[in-house]
Amino acid sequence: MKTRNIAHRGGAGLRSENTLAAFRNAITLDADGAELDVQLSADGMVIVHHDFRLNPALTRKDGAWLRGEAPRIKDLTLAELQAFDLGRADPQSDYARKHPLMALADGVRIPTLAEVCALPSPKLFTLLVELKSSTDPESADPIALADAALAVMQEHLDRTIFVGFDWRGLARIKSRSPHARCWFTTDKLPGEAEPVLDIIKSAGGDGWFPSYEDATDASVTGARARGLQVAAWTVNQPADMKRLLDLKLDAICTDRPDLLQALEQRG
Repeated sequence: MKTRNIAHRGGAGLRSENTLAAFRNAITLDADGAELDVQLSADGMVIVHHDFRLNPALTRKDGAWLRGEAPRIKDLTLAELQAFDLGRADPQSDYARKHPLMALADGVRIPTLAEVCALPSPKLFTLLVELKSSTDPESADPIALADAALAVMQEHLDRTIFVGFDWRGLARIKSRSPHARCWFTTDKLPGEAEPVLDIIKSAGGDGWFPSYEDATDASVTGARARGLQVAAWTVNQPADMKRLLDLKLDAICTDRPDLLQALEQRG
């Protein structure tokens, strides 16, 4: 079984995250797929963006970086969102310092999920669609987001895996489309994985998507004993990649799909 190389936010170490430029680059690099974050705009469009507010470190309007508290995604229409440019990181920001290899561009817009789905690829390009909701009042309603994302991907379920920390949305998708694949995401666990794996299985989950530190021989064995697939996020160091490749995970999610590919090719 080949471990799928999944470009986190399209490969955020190489291109501006969650943009068509990033997803095109992941396809060019021959990654097996990409993870992306989806939210709802004010006019109900499923857009691809990570934070509940525009990120000032990545966002310009009329050539100027945003300052102060940025607008909420759910308060802006698609047209309003696409007036912002996300092609560069503010060179004075921590984000820029943490992403020194990110290629710079101008005129890069927030895409819709449908636009990402429509990108041509020479092979099946799997999309891990993260439903970006929570109990935070800045979040979209998890049920509305799940319904809207499922509607966009309904004809593409063969290459779609829904993921997310907010399991309400995943449960909604399983209730409406039992054949849709859902991998339940977990943050770093405070204890053993076994009780969490039992909950995921009982909720109808198809997989477990843990922080990479929690993907160990014991936890992966436990997940597979329950019939769950296992992927890990977000894996950027070669030593961690090698350890997880040895575990033969179903997928590794990384900001550096190029590094993971090089390790895979070396065997």
